[in-house]
Amino acid sequence: MTEKAFKAKKDRFERSELHVKIIAYVILGGASLIALLPCLNVLAQSFSSGHAVTSGHVYFLPKEFQFDAYWAVLAKSDFLLAMKNSLFVTIIGVLVCMFVSVTFAYPLSREKLYGKKFLTIVCMIAMVFSGGTVPTYLVVRSLGLFNKFASLIIPSCMSIFDMLIIRNYFEQLPDSIMESASLDGATDFQILWYLVLPMSTPVLATVGLLYAIGFWNSYFHAMLYITKPKMITLQVFIRNFISDCGTLVSSLERNEDMVGKVSTANIIACTTVLGVIPIIVIYPFIQKYLAKGMTLGSVKG
Repeated sequence: MTEKAFKAKKDRFERSELHVKIIAYVILGGASLIALLPCLNVLAQSFSSGHAVTSGHVYFLPKEFQFDAYWAVLAKSDFLLAMKNSLFVTIIGVLVCMFVSVTFAYPLSREKLYGKKFLTIVCMIAMVFSGGTVPTYLVVRSLGLFNKFASLIIPSCMSIFDMLIIRNYFEQLPDSIMESASLDGATDFQILWYLVLPMSTPVLATVGLLYAIGFWNSYFHAMLYITKPKMITLQVFIRNFISDCGTLVSSLERNEDMVGKVSTANIIACTTVLGVIPIIVIYPFIQKYLAKGMTLGSVKG
């Protein structure tokens, strides 16, 4: 192939690659807009007056900007109490789940573990088949965990899928480092704490975020096992609050100054925005680990 022909072929390849990139960016941009615009609409409704929202004039920018809906939710309801309960359950739940998952995944990732194949098969069966809602409910009741935050954590203290991601990541770490540490007299716990965990930041951050999202969004278990109003979690509160927020709006509108400033729609929007803030706050700090943690932890089966 002559130099001229080679250059022409290279130019055609670069042009076709540019076209593919443009098409990919257009598709991704359109998909991002489809996901972003509803979020902007909810955010705009939360900062708009009740009259503007009810009349259908709010799209992606607030109309008659105000904070009355946020004041109504934060000052006139148990929102802060419910958020505190959810934060407590999420933080403690993530710590417990990470401890159980890591301490189960590490020995399962070692070749010298006796019965490794059997334990792996048991985990795969447990991941596909579960006891069901009724047996879990009976176990929680027999353990006396009703109206205790432990009922929201212990039944979900390990996800088999997330544990396998951690195990697969551990299996890809260099064996030579752990063998040299073992020869120097390090125990398995010391190897795990001082060598394995520092090298596993991506997968630990990824799985930790998955656990956090699961606990934060947990609704069904909290509805089943928690009946005390002071222990209500955020998702149950939001569900109850949305179904009964008309009562709050009616009580607020008894004050003439509040007439038209709040409505059911913008209070629901405000509650939705407040409910996702904690996850939005922690996501940027973990986002850089997500892709690496998921891909490196999912190569082996």
